[in-house]
Amino acid sequence: MKKHLLIIFLAILFVDLKGQADNEIISGQVSFVSAKSVYVKFKSTEGISAGDTLFMNSNGKLLPALTVDNLSSLSCVCTVIPPVRPVVADFITARIKKVEKAAETAVAAATTPATTAVPVQEKRRDSAPVKSKEGELKQRISGNVSVNSYSDFSNTPADYSQRFRYSLSLNARNIADSKFSFESYVSFRHKLGEWDVVKNDIFSALKIYNLALIYDLNKSTKITLGRKINLRLSNIGAVDGLQVEKSFGGFAVGAIAGTRPDYSNYGFNKDLLQFGGYLGFNTKNQGSFSETSVAFMQQMNTSNIDRRFLYFQHSNSLIKNLYFMGTFEVDLYQLKVDTANNSETATNGFDPTGMYLSLRYKFSNKLSISGSYDARKNVIYYETYKTFIDRMLETEMRQGFRLQASYRFTRDLTFGLQTGYRFLKSDPRPSKNIYGYLTYNNIPGANITLTLSGTYTESSYMNGQTYGANASHDFFNNKLQASIGYHYVDYKMPESALTEIQHIGEINFYWQLPAKWHSESIMRNI
Repeated sequence: MKKHLLIIFLAILFVDLKGQADNEIISGQVSFVSAKSVYVKFKSTEGISAGDTLFMNSNGKLLPALTVDNLSSLSCVCTVIPPVRPVVADFITARIKKVEKAAETAVAAATTPATTAVPVQEKRRDSAPVKSKEGELKQRISGNVSVNSYSDFSNTPADYSQRFRYSLSLNARNIADSKFSFESYVSFRHKLGEWDVVKNDIFSALKIYNLALIYDLNKSTKITLGRKINLRLSNIGAVDGLQVEKSFGGFAVGAIAGTRPDYSNYGFNKDLLQFGGYLGFNTKNQGSFSETSVAFMQQMNTSNIDRRFLYFQHSNSLIKNLYFMGTFEVDLYQLKVDTANNSETATNGFDPTGMYLSLRYKFSNKLSISGSYDARKNVIYYETYKTFIDRMLETEMRQGFRLQASYRFTRDLTFGLQTGYRFLKSDPRPSKNIYGYLTYNNIPGANITLTLSGTYTESSYMNGQTYGANASHDFFNNKLQASIGYHYVDYKMPESALTEIQHIGEINFYWQLPAKWHSESIMRNI
């Protein structure tokens, strides 16, 4: 499920995929990210309305990413829906109503606002669709509700598994026409027959990614209380506590005080204190932008210093069609342990501990190439439906150097290639991988999207390849959407001389119920 969604998403980088008669999927790209808003550029925003939800691919799934606040003929100004963290050059999708005749379009715009529908999500309109006067506060409320079920069964010793996930996203701007706003993104997941796990630790099932109350003191000062990721410090993660930011011209200064989410279950932990401040600077001109943030942070574990560091973040598109993003961390505090004398010594220093660099260039509407270097720590997933092989493969592919390219031969035929190289001090030998895909959208006479993919990986712990195919199709004017896929996995573990061969079949159904309710069921056979 994860891989074929990623492949389908990559296939629409430079084309607008057409559904059947009533719907159309259009793709856009993040052109600018500020502390408050994300700007997305489309070929045209016709059919998109303020309050619509836009989506992006995250870990192989389309997730609600942005809520449209305002728009022009080509761009949308949006608010982020955590836990997604869009960056410049990320691709965004929207599903809109398509009406053939101009007269019908005008009537539809006047009577029924365009809706954005993606599997599992229920779209709710703003409570105050009337445009406000200059400077006047107007309440705007939008939200998403989703219900998912996942069924896994296998002819291996692995047990049958039935998993459920429920999520709620709510964005209330200017509540009762006031300066107060509220936003949240919460999920609850559990396995059938394992309710005791939930009762023993509620946060094993309940994940609060965003839960914050925001007060706009004035046009330049914002106060946030609760759990929220600060986009100026995106790699630091969520903050449980108080955040204050003051803007003046292109500059912004901010302060943070609170705690970090618990590293074991993402719950609240009063012992993980953190505090710090940051300085930001933005520029935005016709066709270009830049954003820079520098922060100082200190993190505690009970009464002891856990980490003291500097954080640097920068992104820009100063050259046409060239996008850059980079983050850098430097530890200022180290605790050295002398086991021989059973003692600890605290020292101050300047130790670079994490770096991420990404560069993307769009040569034309057909060809795009990007490269990245990742020296950050591995990602911790508090929610994932990846298989063991998926997780190992992702770990081997994420860090190090990565080069990827996509080329659109025709409107419906796209080819992509990605390769990576990693050689850390902890690796006995280098890790290398290559991944490619070929997607044909809307095969004539069948309206089926077909994707073929292949991956080859060499690492210190596993060698092997994966081959896959996936086909998807819409039925009954997009009321029912279905996809079917197959993956052949052949991996060898050099240390144990163990060979792992898997045949993985996947079926995905999306059914749009009456009254804009949606449901999804996913079955996997290993």
